[in-house]
Amino acid sequence: MYTTEVFFKNLSSVKEFVDTIAKYDSLEINLVSDIYNMNAHSLIGIISLDISKPITLEVPSGDIPESFYEDIKPYLYQK
Repeated sequence: MYTTEVFFKNLSSVKEFVDTIAKYDSLEINLVSDIYNMNAHSLIGIISLDISKPITLEVPSGDIPESFYEDIKPYLYQK
């Protein structure tokens, strides 16, 4: 399982994120915030989360393409 935190600056960055990970549609990607667990491919699902704080990104599969890590770099939370 791969876990990290992501942060979205605004609604436009949420849309860009969903567009970016769309090419990984066969990969299960979840966003977890408080008690909510949303499919990261769902724009409406992500918007329903509190994007004013970091959100945990989880990929349960161990078979993650190397390009995925590069693609999500702009959204990684910098503490």
